[in-house]
Amino acid sequence: MVQDGRGERRQENLRLSHRSRSSIQSGGRRDREEGYPVGETPDTRDRKTIEMEMRAEAQRVVESRRRAQAQREAENRRKEEEQRAAESRRRAEAQRMEESRRRAEARQAAEVRQAAEARQRVKVQPEESRQRGAQRMAENQHMQEVRDSGEHQGGRGSSEARWARWEETKYRRQKNEEKERQRKQKKIVGISLGAAAAVLLLAVGLWMAFGRKKPESTPAAATNDGTETTESAEKQLSDADFVFTVPAEKQEVGTAQVKKEIADYEGYAIQYPVMGNETMDAAIAKRVDDMASVFKTQVQALRSDGRTRMTMTTDYESYQTGNTLVSVKFNVHRELPKEDESGDSIETYTYRLSDGAEIALSDVFTEGYLEFLAGKTTEFAGTQTGSMKVGAAEAVDTNFRYYTWNEDGLTLYFPGGTLMDGVSETLSFTIPMEELAPYLTMDLTGDGQAAQGPVSGKVDPTKPMVCLTFDDGPKAATTPELLDILEENDARATFFVVGSALKGNGAEDIIRRELELGCQVGNHTAEHKNFKEISDEEIERQIEGVNDMMKAWGFPICSTVRPPYGGWNNHVIGQVKYPMARWNVDTEDWKTKDTEATIRCVLYDEKMQAADGDIILMHDIHPETIEACKTIIPELKARGFQLVTMEEMFAAKGIPYEAGKVYYSIGDIRTDFGS
Repeated sequence: MVQDGRGERRQENLRLSHRSRSSIQSGGRRDREEGYPVGETPDTRDRKTIEMEMRAEAQRVVESRRRAQAQREAENRRKEEEQRAAESRRRAEAQRMEESRRRAEARQAAEVRQAAEARQRVKVQPEESRQRGAQRMAENQHMQEVRDSGEHQGGRGSSEARWARWEETKYRRQKNEEKERQRKQKKIVGISLGAAAAVLLLAVGLWMAFGRKKPESTPAAATNDGTETTESAEKQLSDADFVFTVPAEKQEVGTAQVKKEIADYEGYAIQYPVMGNETMDAAIAKRVDDMASVFKTQVQALRSDGRTRMTMTTDYESYQTGNTLVSVKFNVHRELPKEDESGDSIETYTYRLSDGAEIALSDVFTEGYLEFLAGKTTEFAGTQTGSMKVGAAEAVDTNFRYYTWNEDGLTLYFPGGTLMDGVSETLSFTIPMEELAPYLTMDLTGDGQAAQGPVSGKVDPTKPMVCLTFDDGPKAATTPELLDILEENDARATFFVVGSALKGNGAEDIIRRELELGCQVGNHTAEHKNFKEISDEEIERQIEGVNDMMKAWGFPICSTVRPPYGGWNNHVIGQVKYPMARWNVDTEDWKTKDTEATIRCVLYDEKMQAADGDIILMHDIHPETIEACKTIIPELKARGFQLVTMEEMFAAKGIPYEAGKVYYSIGDIRTDFGS
């Protein structure tokens, strides 16, 4: 038994010994796998452990610092939020205090009003008490009378009568009380209004006494003899304050005149030209009056103490282009207390010498001129300092509204701030006449007659000539055939067109061809109304209605007018701003519509047949007239006549073709209709 036990313990010891060796061997293998040589000393393992611990400690320190920094930042944010909250509370508290102050003031004002009302009630109370006492005494007396009467009468009926009388008395009393209340209310309202008026008058009086600005003291000024006199704080105006600076070489045409009004501290002086042309001078005078009126309106609006200096000085430049155009440029300088209305500005106007009418760029140029001017403006802007304003050189009329014509060409002006950003002065440049030539409809270097298209042949003033004129067109079915006949015979005519016909199909192309053939297009009004039977405003509307359509197509406006039905008188001639064309040979083709009759009138009638300087009336809307022209036009050419336009004939004869005159023929020009 003992031996068996020992043997078991021996076996167990052997197993433990084997397990320990295995553990040591496996530990060695693990050391080799982890990079440690077998048999490495514990000291070496301790150093590496220490290094790892140091690195871990360093990481913990960094992390701790990072957390501390985050805590500090969070604390700072919390403090800032607390400060903002405190500031918000302070503002809220200030608002509450301000609101409390306003409420207190309101309560105080209400208490003042209540006290005033109470005092007023105290004043009227004795009167009210007296009235109430009297009323009660009257009621008591009446009730006593009722009782006495009831006692005298006795019985049930007397009791009902007493009750009815009592009800009536009560009703009268209530009605009287209501009337009394209304009277008192009216009285209180009247007293309140009176008090308010008194307060207002008191406030006005105090302002007049203490609040109104007193005039500044006038400084003393020494005179030549040593004594002193007083002058206002601002120097009064005189002629010396209005100086015209335009040199004489820029005033090519016109006699200078001056319109002026000068008061103590307000005044204007406008220098302007007088041209000797009645229509032109009237137009310029109106522009001058308009400038003066606008300035006086500004002065009236800005006037304060009567001692503020407000002035306007305007001088002019004038230029003549051949015998055709006159341009006037006004240079305006204002000195006003309102800054945006002070400073310099310009105004420009161009007039036709032949009739004094004001004309626009579209009257001188053909289609496409706006694009041409826009391109030139862009080139000019490229030579300036700074950047061009957006849209300043677009091809629209409003960008080129300031201009003058002269012998060199067209000068365009751009007031400060309209072309270049940051430029306050007026910019300008001139486009030479040779560059403008392809776009011109007028001969601006010759005699000034309209060159509405290429003119075939030159008018010889020594040879006979007649004007063929055609009314009421154009008409697509007839007018083009007439143009063919004119072109084949190297002839020209004057077409007096009607606005209603211009709305027809193909009208624009017909007008274009008329102008290309050198024909003249005249104005026969928009709706063919008799000038003697319509208002002045309607006369202008009728004429400009045709001109507006011409401009819309890019054609020059009509420079002559034929009054419908030939209707004119001395009043009409003063209203029409163009020369008026009549006739001395009337074919009456509109009445006869007879080809042979029309031919006979123009070529063979003893009284009516064509002669030098005649104006012949026909209508291009009748086929019979077109057929007659196939004979009339070649025959007139064969007889030696030049077939020319109205303007060509009078220019060749040296006769001005101008407004205020009615032209029947070369030898019959009228300015007076007669009685």
